[in-house]
Amino acid sequence: MATRGTTSKSKTELAEEMDNMGAKYSAHSDREYTRFSLQVHSGDAARAVNLLGDMVCNNSLNSAELELVKDEVSAEHEDNHNRYQETTLENAHFNSFREHMLGQPIKGDRDLTHTIGVDHLKDFHTANYYGDNIIVVATGDVSHEQVVDAV
Repeated sequence: MATRGTTSKSKTELAEEMDNMGAKYSAHSDREYTRFSLQVHSGDAARAVNLLGDMVCNNSLNSAELELVKDEVSAEHEDNHNRYQETTLENAHFNSFREHMLGQPIKGDRDLTHTIGVDHLKDFHTANYYGDNIIVVATGDVSHEQVVDAV
């Protein structure tokens, strides 16, 4: 949902800003963390931090976009039988940690995906995406002071 719009930018404006910087965006969710990454030229480090900050802190959590994401996740659930390694690891985690959150599927329970609403996301976001839970890392030819000031 991070690239689906913020309170100040539409998803089109976010995409255009990344394109204008020549940025490469990626994100990955796992059992214990979510990573948002923006690879940019060294002169755009502060701009990238500001953009990622806007995406994480001011996400619009639009209900229409959530429905699109739920459709995408459902399609991934349907394709599980083609991803052998991922399915094996999901099953191993389930059998090893059945009663713990580590045993739950990374992409959620396929039978409950359709029940998630914007209020659920807002509650999760409020509970988990705040200063002490966020780590900012910048690597490469960047100015430490520039990144610290942007953060």
